Amino acid sequence: MKRNMKMALAGIGLLAMTGVGAGLVMADGDGSCRYGSKMMRSAWNGDFKGMADGRLERLHADLNLRADQQAAWGEFSKAVSEQVAGMGEKAKAWRTSAGTGTAVERLERVQQGLDQGRAALAKLTTETRRFYGVLDPAQQKRFDELTQHRRHGGFGHGV
Repeated sequence: MKRNMKMALAGIGLLAMTGVGAGLVMADGDGSCRYGSKMMRSAWNGDFKGMADGRLERLHADLNLRADQQAAWGEFSKAVSEQVAGMGEKAKAWRTSAGTGTAVERLERVQQGLDQGRAALAKLTTETRRFYGVLDPAQQKRFDELTQHRRHGGFGHGV
C-alpha cells in the first residue's frame, strides 16, 4: 500500500477511534485553531485531556454563565471530559497497531474506530443540545463562535 494511502487511513482511523469529544473545544477563543502544530504536538503526545480542559475553562469563562446554567454546564463538560479522557491511550494504541495486521484486519480496526466515533458524536450532540438549550441567544451566539473551526491555508496550517 502506498505511504500516502497508509497515512490517510491512519489519520481517518485515529480521528474515528479517538472520538470527537475534543472537537468542540479545539478551537481558540476567536474560533481559529491558532496553536496549530503546537496543539497537534500536544495531542500526538497524548495530552488530549489537558488540552481539552484548558479549552473548556476558557469556554466556561467566555460564556459568563448564570448560576441557574451551571448544572447544565457541569453535565456538558463532564460528557466532553469523559470522551477526551481515553483519547491518549486510543492514539497510542492506534500508532502501535496502524501498520500491523492484514489489509482486512486494518480495515476492520478503522471500521471499529468509525463506529466508536459515531457513538461518541451522537452522545456529544445530545449533551451539546441540552446545554445549548439553556443558553440565552447571546450566549448561544458566543458558543457558536467559540466552537467554530476556521482553518486557513488548508490542512495542518493553523492560523
